[in-house]
Amino acid sequence: MKSKKEFTVRLDTQLYKKLLYVAEKENNSLNNHLLHIIRSNVQYFEKTHGKINTAALTLPEDTQEETPENER
Repeated sequence: MKSKKEFTVRLDTQLYKKLLYVAEKENNSLNNHLLHIIRSNVQYFEKTHGKINTAALTLPEDTQEETPENER
C-alpha cells in the first residue's frame, strides 16, 4: 500500500472559492482536483528537466514516517 502524506496549504479566500468552483464544474472533489494539478505540474517538470529520483530525496523532519511501536 502506498503511504500518503498530509500537509496544510494556506490559501486566500478568493483562490479557495475559485478552486472549489472549478473542481465542482469538473465534477471532482477539491482533493482530487488539487492532486490532478500537482501531478500535471510534476509531469511537466520531469518532461522539461528529466525524471526525479525520489529514492535520493529525504522528507523534511516533520513529515518523516513514524516507525510503529512494535518495530522499534
